[in-house]
Amino acid sequence: MSKATRIVFGIVTTVVGMSGLRLDRNALQIGATFLLIVLSFILSLTLIGNSKQALIYVAVVWCIYYVGHIIFYRASLHHHMHHRLGRDRAWTVYESVLGVVYFNQGWCVVIFLQHYTNNLDLPLPHLLIFLVGAITFLISTVTKVWATLLVGMDVYYYRDLFLDEAGDGGLVTTGPYSIFSNPMYGVGNLSVYGAAIEAGSLEGLLVAIMFQGSIYLFYGIVELPFIRRVYPSHE
Repeated sequence: MSKATRIVFGIVTTVVGMSGLRLDRNALQIGATFLLIVLSFILSLTLIGNSKQALIYVAVVWCIYYVGHIIFYRASLHHHMHHRLGRDRAWTVYESVLGVVYFNQGWCVVIFLQHYTNNLDLPLPHLLIFLVGAITFLISTVTKVWATLLVGMDVYYYRDLFLDEAGDGGLVTTGPYSIFSNPMYGVGNLSVYGAAIEAGSLEGLLVAIMFQGSIYLFYGIVELPFIRRVYPSHE
């Protein structure tokens, strides 16, 4: 495999992994996660047919990922999983479930924007609005993928946090991390704003604000104390 092929393969597997399916896992885990993702995809298409249902979908995903994740770690439920299942099996289960949640986190926005669109009255030409949205989405996506390539998929799936131990290599300070302390949560989350702008959705912008504010809340309540404890060189 040539260097260029390895780079392309690495980017593809990273993007797919960020979407919820880690292709570097065993066949059983990949198959189980894929089936759960397909099931949630089919259910969303079957059950969501209007704006109210799309709003409920977004609210449920928000509660599971943001509120649920904060409760999960603050209540030390990951430690209970370690004791009940063993660390390796607990990590496999957590990673698979989180992958399904990641898929729904992105997909719920797509569904939402299909039902809440063309109500953002901006005094700008449609072409300019489209370009602003597209450029924002592109910059955000590239930054998030770049940051994920640097830290690795295990960090993206909170392996160090879940196992309550420092990951290999310590904290990354190169690439976008040399400019931003948390490029995934900052610039990396602007893609939702870009998609909302392209769709002309005021409600979409509100969802983007809610999601980004919530992930920073998770960072402040759960991640930052962990980083300061496990990575003492972090300032």
